[in-house]
Amino acid sequence: MVQRRKYFNYLLPIISGILLCLPFSYPSLYIFSWTALLPFLYFLERWKKKEEKGIHSVFLAGTLLGITIMVSSSFWLYYPLAEHSGLPFLLALFLLLLVFVLFGAIYGIWALLFVFVKRSPGTSPVWLAISWIAVEFLRFRLIPAFPFAFIGYSQSDFLSLLQFASFGGVFLVGFIVLLFNGYLFKTIESKNLRYLVPVLLLLILVLITGQYEINSFEAEDWLDVGVVQTNLDPVEKWSVTNIESNMDYLLGESRELVEAKLVVWPESSLTFDLIRNEYYRNRFLQQVGSLNTCLQIGSLSIMDDDFARYNSSFLITPEGLIQNRYNKVRLVPFGEYMPLSNLVEKLTGISFVSQLPGDEFVIFRRGEVSWKTVICSEILYPGLVREGVEEAQFIVNQSNEAWYKRGNLQEQMWIVARFRAAENRRSILKAGNQAYGGIISPTGVELMKSHSRELSTFSAQLPLNREETLYQKWGDYTGFISVVLLVLFLLVSIFFSWKKAKDREEVRKI
Repeated sequence: MVQRRKYFNYLLPIISGILLCLPFSYPSLYIFSWTALLPFLYFLERWKKKEEKGIHSVFLAGTLLGITIMVSSSFWLYYPLAEHSGLPFLLALFLLLLVFVLFGAIYGIWALLFVFVKRSPGTSPVWLAISWIAVEFLRFRLIPAFPFAFIGYSQSDFLSLLQFASFGGVFLVGFIVLLFNGYLFKTIESKNLRYLVPVLLLLILVLITGQYEINSFEAEDWLDVGVVQTNLDPVEKWSVTNIESNMDYLLGESRELVEAKLVVWPESSLTFDLIRNEYYRNRFLQQVGSLNTCLQIGSLSIMDDDFARYNSSFLITPEGLIQNRYNKVRLVPFGEYMPLSNLVEKLTGISFVSQLPGDEFVIFRRGEVSWKTVICSEILYPGLVREGVEEAQFIVNQSNEAWYKRGNLQEQMWIVARFRAAENRRSILKAGNQAYGGIISPTGVELMKSHSRELSTFSAQLPLNREETLYQKWGDYTGFISVVLLVLFLLVSIFFSWKKAKDREEVRKI
């Protein structure tokens, strides 16, 4: 019976992980994240009162929490790894499980830090928020290739709280969610309703401030735009026999958007090199003149040599001229480039052709309207989106999410776009292949949202804005401050532990 109860206790971190990640698939369930950590905190409090279990049980519980978060938020990694990497199935599955365990262990380390600093029974909500956000921020900085599963992203549908992203980004929103968890648990743990006061005050602050930010926003102007999305298989899309049919479909759909001043296509929407392939380039540009609108398209294209290609977004004028070009700056490792490709080639004998990153951000302009473009995964990096955005009136995000099939990756990419809109108070126009596309207002409100399976072509009015936010000025200061406090509290705890051990030694000598 005791053994069975012990194993039951290890279900608590798994329950917490599931509750925390539910809004990543179903954003309307954001309220679950307010209480998600209560089962795990209950586990930690039981451990503090019965420390004979050993410190390893805290690490194991934290790792189980982390693995659950990783699996729930990122199971879609299976598809590109198992189906498109060329690796044997068992090896691909082993690597995927290894990634989940290693990332899960980060939360095991967090659990150790949490109980080491706050050893005595009783949860500190502020320490909970500081320690968790510090570890999240460090994970983001040290392992930037995986910018998912941050607790703040669970609140995209809580519009009042989403407005706080303009003050301090996703880490400030996450900090508030963790305070909710901490004070609610403290209320239950102590059976004292006075700990509900901070929860109520915090909720009132969020509602009042958030509603004020939403209601006080006024667009400077509006732009008629159009979006053409695709629903192409990630492998068949690149078949040479489909080049003309893909291009003709996109052009045909664009002709229906007669009111649009700008029509945006997905990432790599043209499946030929717009610069190198003269035949298809001329065929394409000749037909653009019949549209009477600007096109923003995607193509993998060369620059100064005949081999290296860039993931590029082109602005095409109604006259069929290439007005501007942006080359994706931050590439996806193992997808768009192979890290240590020379070493990998020597070890495997396989030659990899990597794309090259761009070296600057580009502001597209047409008349008095200006906008910034981020391609696919770049939307996941708030600092990257923030850079130079003060010159833009809105943001375009072109993506190709077909490699991940029907997981919750598509929903999370949309959620992240809502945060980037709220952080910078800029509308976001999103167009994708097997993805959600639409228009997000500068307050993060969904003005138009449709998956390419359901509606591939639509027009909309996009609000323009140049408002400056605190987040644009200060960035992720919440994360920086949390890391500094984490280090400070950890050093103080180490000092007192050392002093306590030294005092014990002196007592023994006496």
